[in-house]
Amino acid sequence: GVTKQAAQKRFVAKGDGDGEGRHDFSRFTDRARQVIVTAQNQARAGSSGTITPAHLVLGLLAVPEGLAAKAILRQVASLDQVRELATAALPAAIENMPALVPFDAAAKKALELTFREALRLGHNYVGTEHILLALLEQEDGDGVLSRAGIDKAAVEAYVTEALAAIVRSEEHTSELQSHH
Repeated sequence: GVTKQAAQKRFVAKGDGDGEGRHDFSRFTDRARQVIVTAQNQARAGSSGTITPAHLVLGLLAVPEGLAAKAILRQVASLDQVRELATAALPAAIENMPALVPFDAAAKKALELTFREALRLGHNYVGTEHILLALLEQEDGDGVLSRAGIDKAAVEAYVTEALAAIVRSEEHTSELQSHH
């Protein structure tokens, strides 16, 4: 397995100054980091030469308590059905595994989009929901999630409502506490 620290180190490229290909996990929630670590471990376990969007989808499915998995379950009967599609989309195994499995161009693009999705929703962190939205954006109707019948607008509506409910619940709790 890859530790969280190793995943972060692996993902923060040695600064060449221009920020190209640099991914910073500092704004990722623990669950979002868990998605990345799982994707890396899945790639290693499958002897993949690169980490692909399908590995990231498997990472999302491995965090069932995350908002992404909950949003997916709103649109599909089971996470297993999405897992099967993602597994079928994995690259063929290779003989000589690199010490650090790199992200392929599509996975890098999706990870870059996570920040854009978070900012678009007015969030200063990246959660599993932002990874899901970024993957859907990057797939643009042609990928594992789209084939599973997952719609980006429906995910966004669910995430917005779920986060609003959490905020309401926290406000209610603090109101109750202030009356005691």
